[in-house]
Amino acid sequence: MSVYTSFEMILDCRAGNAEGWSYLVRQFVPPLRWLAQRYGGGEPAVKQVLATPGGMDGIEPMVEREFMASLRPRMLAACGWKGGRAGTLELETMAEALAPLTLLERQIVWFETMSYNLDDTARLTRVSVDTARKARERAGELLRGRLDSWTQTIIADNGGLLSDQAGATKPAEPVAFRHFLDIIDGRMTWQLRAEVEPKIESSWFEIDHFCRIREADAAVRDTKPLQPEEAAGYLSDMGVRQPRVSLWKRLLGG
Repeated sequence: MSVYTSFEMILDCRAGNAEGWSYLVRQFVPPLRWLAQRYGGGEPAVKQVLATPGGMDGIEPMVEREFMASLRPRMLAACGWKGGRAGTLELETMAEALAPLTLLERQIVWFETMSYNLDDTARLTRVSVDTARKARERAGELLRGRLDSWTQTIIADNGGLLSDQAGATKPAEPVAFRHFLDIIDGRMTWQLRAEVEPKIESSWFEIDHFCRIREADAAVRDTKPLQPEEAAGYLSDMGVRQPRVSLWKRLLGG
């Protein structure tokens, strides 16, 4: 029996097939709710993302976590979340100050731009809360030594601006999405890790990308697909007729 994936889902959605939209709702509404809760949008934001004009237009087939990461900008817009924009810290200044930090420490610090607290940051980066705290304290000391005016929340207070600036520094040859997943899943060889990790560490664009992927991974991993009856209301609102389940699938519990 073939396995239906996000690749087929995207193609079916673009073709207007109900099976694709049904799969989208069942599989991705729970992770979208996870993001909405994080960024303060609630159920209206989830429905707004699903109702985005054009739907899957321009989205190429991709793996589940990559697709989830691609939905993040839509969710942030639906939530009205723009991040901190105090204008008291520039990315260039932060990058110079935090040059001594390791790749892991940079991720822990960057989650602060995304307004993640210590507990959630530790969980997403798979370290202890104490390790996360020490990394942020080290970053704070490095920044304080570089700035005339410093506060403990200066990174979060400028998170939206720092994210915008990082997004504008895309490398000529970005790190492939699959490499981030290989690191997260523990599949990357030491040889490839030695090649890829320095590229990530040297680019705040890649650090931002890595943190977004970790976020998408957690949103998918921490949630379960909707049951058909739970998905029915969403599909009705979207004007999608649910695909009929064959007798054999019903007997097999499909």
